[in-house]
This record gives sequence, structure tokens and C-alpha cells, in this order.
Amino acid sequence: MIYNIFYKSDKDIAWSTTAEVNDAIKTAQAELGLSHVALDIANHPDENFYMNSDATALVEKSVFNCVFSTLTPAIDEVVNVTGLPAGTEVFRNGESMGTMSDTTLTLTTQEPGEYAIKFKKAYYKTHSAVKVIVKRYGE
Repeated sequence: MIYNIFYKSDKDIAWSTTAEVNDAIKTAQAELGLSHVALDIANHPDENFYMNSDATALVEKSVFNCVFSTLTPAIDEVVNVTGLPAGTEVFRNGESMGTMSDTTLTLTTQEPGEYAIKFKKAYYKTHSAVKVIVKRYGE
């Protein structure tokens, strides 16, 4: 099936259609910073794919395959998250905590409560937040 694909400069797909796309639409989208390519592909080009470097094919985004040492630590306990690629941005309760330069994240729990830990990296599928519940001593 032929898909008209509009994608961003970082190669993420903005939108696609199997309908005909005229020059006016292509021009309007280019003014918004989107590039266009028409590809004969089997997979529907959605948020799980991005364009390869020369815009000749779709590439499926990678999946975060990380492991938390615990999801219910006590205060002052260390939580290690392994299996993350270097360059991963870490979010706690929706707020960016920075970008990792290593493949293991070490968190020291200092306050009790529930924390949503989420990861983001270019060319990776959206990561669902993982809930870490920090318990008080003796809980």
C-alpha cells in the first residue's frame, strides 16, 4: 500500500495517509517543517516507527527493556535500574531529572511516597511510567 508520510527533522512521523496528497498540501506541510515521502509499505506508519536516514524505509522504534531492583524500597535504600541505553532522559512524576551518560540508573530514596519513573529516548517507543513506592522505616 502506498503511504504519503510527513515526518519531522528528527525523522519522527508526524502523520500519514493513503489518500492522494497534492502539491498544496505538501507545500503547506513543508512550511510547518515537515518533509514528505511516498512509500509502498506493509506497516501502517504510526508513532512506533521513524524514517531511516535517507527516507527510503520505516524503522521500528526500540523498546525499553529495563529492570528495577525493587519497586518498594524503604527510605535511604538504593534502587538500581539496569538495561537502559546511554542518553536516556529520566522523568520523576513528569519532571525531567536529566539525561543518563551510563546504562544503569541508581536512585537513592530519601522521601516516602509514590513516584512515577519514566524514560524517553529518540527512536524508542513511549515508555509507560513505573510506580516506585518508597516506604517509611518499618512499613
